[in-house]
Amino acid sequence: MATCSYIVVKVASRCNLNCTYCYMYNLGDMSYKGQPKVMSDEVVHATVQKAAMHAHSKGLKKFYMSFHGGEPLLAGIDFFRAFTTFARDTFSSYGIEVRFTMQTNGILLTQEWCDFLDEQKITVGISLDGDEATNDRNRVYHNGKGSYQDVVRGIRTLQNSGHHLNGGILTVVNLEADPVALYQHYKQLDILYLDLLLPDSNYVSPYQQYEWTTKTDYADWLIRFYDAWYFDENEYKPNVRLFENISHGIVGNYQSSDFLGNHENQVLVVETDGNIEPVDVLKICGDGFTKQGVNIRTHDIEEAFEKDLIKLYNQSHLTLHQKCQRCPVKDICGGGYLPHRYSADNGFDNPSIYCRDLMKIINHIRNRVIDKIASYMNGPIPYEQLSFEELEECF
Repeated sequence: MATCSYIVVKVASRCNLNCTYCYMYNLGDMSYKGQPKVMSDEVVHATVQKAAMHAHSKGLKKFYMSFHGGEPLLAGIDFFRAFTTFARDTFSSYGIEVRFTMQTNGILLTQEWCDFLDEQKITVGISLDGDEATNDRNRVYHNGKGSYQDVVRGIRTLQNSGHHLNGGILTVVNLEADPVALYQHYKQLDILYLDLLLPDSNYVSPYQQYEWTTKTDYADWLIRFYDAWYFDENEYKPNVRLFENISHGIVGNYQSSDFLGNHENQVLVVETDGNIEPVDVLKICGDGFTKQGVNIRTHDIEEAFEKDLIKLYNQSHLTLHQKCQRCPVKDICGGGYLPHRYSADNGFDNPSIYCRDLMKIINHIRNRVIDKIASYMNGPIPYEQLSFEELEECF
């Protein structure tokens, strides 16, 4: 039976921003309208208790809970204080450590919030797409006003309070932005950790107008960002999760990502109404697509893993299209992100819509890693570099 070691807790189902590319509100799924705005005490208690029992049954020593929304800070400090207190008491009774993270847009962060997050040891990640012009193309308020200045104010409030934003900055790639300038901008903001996300897209709802089968614009953008990062010889430079995960995969190490890899995805989502679902980005596949008929108030976590979509997500890096099974980088890529594989004709039995982009950026990083290994060796090494064209010919 599958294991859940990480729950995304959707504590709030509304948001104070209206980002154009948001899978929660603007890509076709309207299910949030029927959900409570904030998670009830009943759902909180059921989530914590069921998670602790599951973790105990699996012999886990640590369990992770990540607060998401909508915008999680809308739930208020009192909500989180009650949640974390109850969770720590419950998990500790089983001898299990529970750790908390939060993904926020950062707009509501104040000194009071920062003191609370520090007190509760909640790791914080903030969404920001780059400089003001880039960020404000998509990350806007409901009245269309850009969010950049308010987000940076929240980032500075955290940093001035002694936080290192070790949850990182989460950035959706925008091809109109210059990747090298973007990298330098994050350095100017003193960002220590960041991650880069491809826009949520699949064969049913492709993002903007892009020739997926012939172009590699996203890989080319990422390669420029990667080289700026890789060749940065300054003592300080941020950790970039995407690049580090690919590098780890190249040398055979575990990757803590549901976007890449050859491992089980041990993540479940609990919505504000208690519904247990697979990764929430699957909402881009259709209205109500993630609803599985299991609720944390009435079902155990083990029962959720009996649902086909949850089971598929759990095994998505191990259940690959025929083309992916022949691919030389399949153990690093793992077929890519499950939501990016969906089509009306074949369901999820497709390569990622970003297949060629993933191949190209992975191969580029692989070649850099080979260069690095060779620099430490006196003789020949058992690896050879491949061009992207040579990689494509391998299958």
